Amino acid sequence: FPTRRSSDLCYLAEMMNGTGRVQAWDVHEHRVALIEAQARRLGLENIRPMVRNAAKRREDLISAMDAVLLDAPCSGLGMMAQKPDLKLRVTEDTLTEMISLQAELLDTVREYVKTGGVLVYSTCSILKDENERQAEAFLRRHPAFEEEPLPSAIPEAYRRHQGRGLQLLEHRDGVEGFYLIRLRKKR
Repeated sequence: FPTRRSSDLCYLAEMMNGTGRVQAWDVHEHRVALIEAQARRLGLENIRPMVRNAAKRREDLISAMDAVLLDAPCSGLGMMAQKPDLKLRVTEDTLTEMISLQAELLDTVREYVKTGGVLVYSTCSILKDENERQAEAFLRRHPAFEEEPLPSAIPEAYRRHQGRGLQLLEHRDGVEGFYLIRLRKKR
């Protein structure tokens, strides 16, 4: 699960009841250290944190994972209420680079998903180019994947907004701007 939020990883690991393995990759050592500390504190031995670039293909993981969560690097524009300086840091050039990196990450990590497995893509962005359009482009490039409805664990108040994935908006939903889509690799 290439992701940056240690709380997401710990929740996933807890749901697995000590079984399986959660690969927790990040390119930033300090984030990996946070994941390690939280996993240790919670006694979660099934988390395997490592400093790793998820865009670099690992042959040993091809078709080996039941699920992959790509919490993609993004513009973060869904967090503007908490971080108003974001609008000053995001430029057309940085956004173009980010969208390209997201596509590269998706193309790489999708190879790790077993047939019948799930790929979840998420961002804390509100931009269609990072979200819906990114998902649509991925599905055009990789017809072995199809969008799957979100689980009932996500409240209906949010799921009713599902289109190509689910876009949450602060002004409408009372939460930070966030996007996710669940994709299944066809059998």
